[in-house]
Amino acid sequence: MSEQFIDNAFELDPKAEPHRFSILLCIDGSQESSRALKYAVRLGQGNDADITLLYVRRHDKGMKSGVHLARQNMLDWGIELPGMRALKDARDQLVELGFLGGNWHEEKVRKRAYGDPLGDSMKTYTDEKGSHIALKLMVAPSVASGILDECVLNQYDLTIIAMSGKGGRNVEGNINWRVTKTVVNEHTGSILLAREIKASHGHLICVSDDKSIEAAKKDAVLTSRCNCPIHLFSVAPTKDDLPLAKASIEKARKAVKSVGGKVASAETAIGDPAKTIIEHGKDFSVIVMADNSAQGLRRLFKPGVTSNVLKHAHNSVMIIR
Repeated sequence: MSEQFIDNAFELDPKAEPHRFSILLCIDGSQESSRALKYAVRLGQGNDADITLLYVRRHDKGMKSGVHLARQNMLDWGIELPGMRALKDARDQLVELGFLGGNWHEEKVRKRAYGDPLGDSMKTYTDEKGSHIALKLMVAPSVASGILDECVLNQYDLTIIAMSGKGGRNVEGNINWRVTKTVVNEHTGSILLAREIKASHGHLICVSDDKSIEAAKKDAVLTSRCNCPIHLFSVAPTKDDLPLAKASIEKARKAVKSVGGKVASAETAIGDPAKTIIEHGKDFSVIVMADNSAQGLRRLFKPGVTSNVLKHAHNSVMIIR
């Protein structure tokens, strides 16, 4: 194992050819983090995917030199700082799942952050086939800002946030609804809110317009990575809208087929879109939706069907962008 100490930001090697599917999993040591990791491993199976596990520790504003010294002593004495145990547990889980093992090269990097001498740390594992696993402990002003900084830095194909409970409920770890909402509002890529996720129940792809049809096509490619069944669903607000809902289903079916996907089932329903999707979607692993909200800060003031489903769903929700 080699170790480095640097002052610049972390960046993964950008030379990978051809493009590798990259997953960012944001964890907080909760039971939900463990479930989400199993799902990330399922998506990352094969030799063309990289997984980064991220734990964000909030920077202690106004920290005095005595506290800095105490933390340095804790590290020297082998006492774990917040986040270290969560990442070690995740690493052990990767070994148990058979995703991390064999002939892996290990490297550790540490950098200063916000005046904290312990700063950020990253341990990477790379095998002879080019598979890459990174465990990152980041210091940031807030959990949400740390996640967003990492998303911008490395441009992941999919960001997964492990959060227990629905919006507004107390949660086990430090990733709560406030953190999740901030990341979803400001992140520009696809994101999965992993909540009580179970891998074997398939993806419910909700379709209604051209944007959602394109999302169905993208998710069909994603589901091929985990052998997850595809189920199409369209909700008509009124009986008069039912023909449009059925037409959306047929367009989505063709879009899925065009990328080699196979539709396991397709249904339409009449009712309030958000409430109907939440109720129908609770029997599936993931509810998949296109981002139908306004861009930028306007998202915060114009909640649509997607944002309501994301907050109130009983299970996991993926927003495709």
